[in-house]
Amino acid sequence: MVDAPAVSPAVAANDALARGNLQLADYLCREALRENPQDALAMSLLGHMASGLRRYQLADAWFTRALSLRPDSGEIGAWRDRAREMAQAARALAASTAPKALARPRYLLIKAWGYGFWSDMDHVVGQLLLAELTGRTPVVHWGANTLFGAEGVANAFELFFRPVSGATQDGLAAWGQSFFPAKWTAATLRDENVNKFQGPGSRTSALHLLARDEDVVVSDFHGKVVDLIGWIEPDSPWHGLDYPTIYRRLYAKYVQLQPALQARVDAFANERMAGRRWVAVHVRGSDKITELRDLELVNAQYQHRIDRMLQADPAMGIFLLTDSEHFAREYRQKYGERVLAADVARSSDATGVHYAGHEGRKLGEEVVMDAHLAARCDAFLGNGASNVSTAIRHLKDWAPGSYELIGNDFLTMPNLMLHRW
Repeated sequence: MVDAPAVSPAVAANDALARGNLQLADYLCREALRENPQDALAMSLLGHMASGLRRYQLADAWFTRALSLRPDSGEIGAWRDRAREMAQAARALAASTAPKALARPRYLLIKAWGYGFWSDMDHVVGQLLLAELTGRTPVVHWGANTLFGAEGVANAFELFFRPVSGATQDGLAAWGQSFFPAKWTAATLRDENVNKFQGPGSRTSALHLLARDEDVVVSDFHGKVVDLIGWIEPDSPWHGLDYPTIYRRLYAKYVQLQPALQARVDAFANERMAGRRWVAVHVRGSDKITELRDLELVNAQYQHRIDRMLQADPAMGIFLLTDSEHFAREYRQKYGERVLAADVARSSDATGVHYAGHEGRKLGEEVVMDAHLAARCDAFLGNGASNVSTAIRHLKDWAPGSYELIGNDFLTMPNLMLHRW
């Protein structure tokens, strides 16, 4: 039996684009260009996507690159010329001094992804970048599908953070006249998990929302900052920024603790952490073993790195963040009084803490406090495949060399699994 020839990423991207799977097409085109920087098909596909998304400067640039490799292609030349015409028209419209009617406001409703706390927050921050790029007012609403809600609380996000704007989901349902994707209407806007994974409007990525004209667009499917970085046009204030800078600016602008929760963080830090240098150490256990096959190898690398820090600063304390009772015991036995850990829910087996039946609001408060207390420390050591570890990077401006991850930072990686269906 002869194996079928492998399909190149660019050919697979062309198929994904034909099926309307914009995010997968984007991932595959960029994979093709990493394998072969001269792949004109991938460049042309990105040019077509950029044109469809009204990113005409990007379309011009991609078609120009493709044409440099295929100078005799009249088709690519025509596509480039059309992109240039559209870019010029867009610039002329923006610069026009003619009186303009007051623009109707537009909104981006960011619903809960519905999984781990900082996974949900990563989705929120990715969509906040989308709001910035599209001029929409963001509204974050964590409804009944969040794992961190409380009885009688309609929007669990605001249990932990201040609203990101003055608009609300109820207000959008009453005001909006047009919605996208079409599964959302004034009548369904308060529902959760509507065709999230299958059916019309399912797996809607941020790219699907970039060039919409509807009053309200709704994001309920996980999207990352890295998904949008390649679509930031040169005239945007976000252009040219690396992903940590983008995250940090978005956190600083939008993600503010509720005053009562901020007071609890301050009180813990003042009472138990003042007057000592600290390294925050985040060690994953429980259900992470099902996501990260080499978790044991990752966890085995912590202690020699901690020991190196303690040799350099013998008085340093260890602020331990872990979801595992096993690791809490192990670190206390090895490091004794150096270890400080908040009294939080932990797991003694492979069940994730957020799936173990704990009260959602309390669990969310514990997770938020742990992360913000870690950001009060002088150094940090964590797991590059963990949303908790990667979120802590963006809660403050860490001194150079003071923030360290074991393993690659997964925020830099596309999540192909979510879009391969």
